[in-house]
Amino acid sequence: MANNEIRTLFELDLLAKAQSMACTKPPRPWEYETVIPTNGVLACGWDQDENIVLISGSGYSVTEPITGRRLQRNRDAYVTEECVSVDRLTFHPPLAKQPIPIFGLEAGDGIHVTSDGWQVEVIYPWWPRATVVLDYLFTTHYSYLKNATAIDLHRLDGTVKCGFSPSGKHLIIMGSGGALIYSRKE
Repeated sequence: MANNEIRTLFELDLLAKAQSMACTKPPRPWEYETVIPTNGVLACGWDQDENIVLISGSGYSVTEPITGRRLQRNRDAYVTEECVSVDRLTFHPPLAKQPIPIFGLEAGDGIHVTSDGWQVEVIYPWWPRATVVLDYLFTTHYSYLKNATAIDLHRLDGTVKCGFSPSGKHLIIMGSGGALIYSRKE
């Protein structure tokens, strides 16, 4: 270890483990992949039906996560901004009955652990490049990153945010190039 190294041997080992991970598709049961190519996404959330709501400076859209079918698109930037709460943690679309919790580049943080043990996390083994890792926590002798999967982010770069839907059936990863959604069979 170099004289000026401030990390412990444990930390250096963990960094080497993270840097050795190959980026790939998530493991089963995360079988459905939807790519939403778009620029300027600032925040996202899940509506009451667990459709993904993407918010940008030029409006918002609602997309079905498994098929990628766009259900709604509003291109009114003023209306969109008015629908975002002052604390930037909720979005209340004009036709919705309830506000939607949001997370992202200009919002809060997403749900990172499901009730059945899946965990998603953004790490930086090659800083400033982000890596998103998906891991299953409910395993015998769990060890951080031991069985984790580094997800191939396709064209996403820059700041990356991620989170599960409230039911834990969908996972979204968003970045400068849009959103990547993985869903699992029910």
